[in-house]
Amino acid sequence: MISRKVLAVDRIASLLLGLALIAGGAAAVWWWSGRSGLGQSLDTAPVTDVTAAAWWPAAAAAAGLVLALLGLRWLAAHVRRTTVSSLTLRGSGRGGRLDVDTGRVASAAASAYADTLGVRSARGTVLRDRGQLVVRIIATIDRDADLARLAEHADRVAADLAAVLERPELRCSVELRVARTPVSLGR
Repeated sequence: MISRKVLAVDRIASLLLGLALIAGGAAAVWWWSGRSGLGQSLDTAPVTDVTAAAWWPAAAAAAGLVLALLGLRWLAAHVRRTTVSSLTLRGSGRGGRLDVDTGRVASAAASAYADTLGVRSARGTVLRDRGQLVVRIIATIDRDADLARLAEHADRVAADLAAVLERPELRCSVELRVARTPVSLGR
């Protein structure tokens, strides 16, 4: 998902933007109240002089380019790929390396979970979330599915995954989505 560094930058930027908006709103109300001593009109000649200067278009273009690059960098930080495509298994060493395709592992785990009574379908992925390895299974269940049975089977699938991959630090997240339509058994 999103790293702690990106979250910190987001929070700081949001705080600064919020403070700027509050200050701007307070200044506008203060000026509108007539207590500012500026009167009801402002002289915009200095601003007009700056925007009419020969260097203004180049400066505005440079500032726009910098802001656009910062915006792209900000967006790129939020779409960082967190999926894990392969894992190195225990037993790898100087003689060779044992890798496993995590897509197939997650699909097998999702398929095993889909065998639970009340589960219509399931799909899985392996990702890194805040430094932890997580197998995420998203399952669509019937409205009347037994949640205790679903939880028990999720625990079994997670234990099997950790044992097969020999990764005790592996976490398993099961997201349940209730099907919108009831099961149609035909005629």
